[in-house]
Amino acid sequence: MKYLGVHFVCVSPKDVDETIDACDLENELMRLAVKKCKSISDIYPDSVTIGADTVVVLDNEILGKPINRTEAKAFLKRLSGKTHIVYTGVALLFPDNEEITFVEKTFVTFRDLPDDAIDYYVATGIPLDKAGAYGIQDYGALFVKEIRGDFYNVMGLPIGRIWEILRNRGYYD
Repeated sequence: MKYLGVHFVCVSPKDVDETIDACDLENELMRLAVKKCKSISDIYPDSVTIGADTVVVLDNEILGKPINRTEAKAFLKRLSGKTHIVYTGVALLFPDNEEITFVEKTFVTFRDLPDDAIDYYVATGIPLDKAGAYGIQDYGALFVKEIRGDFYNVMGLPIGRIWEILRNRGYYD
């Protein structure tokens, strides 16, 4: 968000159940993003509130945040040498109560990953709070062979689309 030149505060949503129905993934991600916005919008009623939720999908299966190191290793082994899709559902809630939602989709192809690289990365603990068990902004970037789509979407917030929306709403000259 700092690239957009706007003042922002990161706030964790209050009591939001992040369970989603994979059968209607894109709508579920937008619904969850809206819930996150609404859970905190009362704290900042005069501000634009942005909510987002990101998932990694491989072979029609959602790879969320791994529950432990064993699952993180399993996720990375499954992603090795394959293309997966990163989906982020985004909601913007404006002070006039207008709500804009969208889903950004990015295709990411991993290199073939050696076991020692997976072991090293998982031992850092970083993958444990990342959808799909990797962060493209850290050591996980070394695993990426190709990206088709928005790089920042893989980080969890497609700032290009957000910038377009804010610009169209008059937040930039």
